Amino acid sequence: MKNGTISYEIDNKNRKVIDLSEMQRVYGTPDSKLTSKPDSTETDSTTIEMYKVLIEELRQDKQDAKVREELMYKEIEALKDKIDNLTLALGYTPLKIQPDNEPDSTNEQNSTTTGLQENVYTETINKIENNNSSPTLIDRFEKGIKAFFRK
Repeated sequence: MKNGTISYEIDNKNRKVIDLSEMQRVYGTPDSKLTSKPDSTETDSTTIEMYKVLIEELRQDKQDAKVREELMYKEIEALKDKIDNLTLALGYTPLKIQPDNEPDSTNEQNSTTTGLQENVYTETINKIENNNSSPTLIDRFEKGIKAFFRK
């Protein structure tokens, strides 16, 4: 620009602007043949290896997800058993299950708190075991149970 090989124009913001055709005149057009393309077989083999690694990672992720799902189903079953045990301990027994109450599929979840009938006991609740829990926690639990049965 200073030595005059490239001509330029000044725009309305007083900046120097060089036209593309001027750049091509001075430096020539870029030749696409000069840019080397990598060998297609080399690229294909690296791409294939990359996809093989990706497929293996996805298979491992799928296996991990299956293991997590199985553990969650086991935990859900254990929690359902705990709910049933606590429900029975509080004096409720399940009503007879009628055919309409059966789930349509194995994925349908059964609610353990519906369809229960209350057994009212007139005797007081005795402590099952004497553990070293905080006495305030036990007192609050007993008050909650007594309030629940007064309803």
